[in-house]
Amino acid sequence: MATYVILLCAVNVGGTGKLPMAELRKLLERLGYTRVETYIQSGNAVVDAKGSAAKVARETAAALEQQMGAPVGVIVRLRDEMERVVARNPFGAEAAADGARVHVAFLDAKASAGAVDGLREIMTKNPARRDRFFLDGDVVYLHLPDGAAETKFTTKAMGRATGCAVTARNWNSVVKLTSMALRSS
Repeated sequence: MATYVILLCAVNVGGTGKLPMAELRKLLERLGYTRVETYIQSGNAVVDAKGSAAKVARETAAALEQQMGAPVGVIVRLRDEMERVVARNPFGAEAAADGARVHVAFLDAKASAGAVDGLREIMTKNPARRDRFFLDGDVVYLHLPDGAAETKFTTKAMGRATGCAVTARNWNSVVKLTSMALRSS
């Protein structure tokens, strides 16, 4: 068994994709996952499961689509991958100062060639902002010193730029989920 962090895309965000976390826990337990624990209302879970991350993502996505009647994006990371995300944060001082202004966009695969150019183009859409990004394979680190509300780094825009499905979490959530995964093992 391995410990996984499950990140749902666009669940309980902006009034769409309503899924109470108690229902998510039950669904994950029905799939045979153990030590199921959710975090806040935006579709985060930590589980122990057999099989690969891809298998956990497929099983979870299929069960969610059946329950919700529509596809739900699912991105899964191993506990060790979450530790790597935390350790490699290029905005460490900013994250320590205000974890709500540092975000991690998790990609469902390694970013496509040309992704950096696409991400730079996003920055040009609002040059008055001080947003910064750092692409590291299958994650995009974001420092949003002016806040997340007006950034052009939306999951949709980053998906177009990277050629991947994307879901993002603020630094506080990333650290908490990693801590939960470490505690689970």
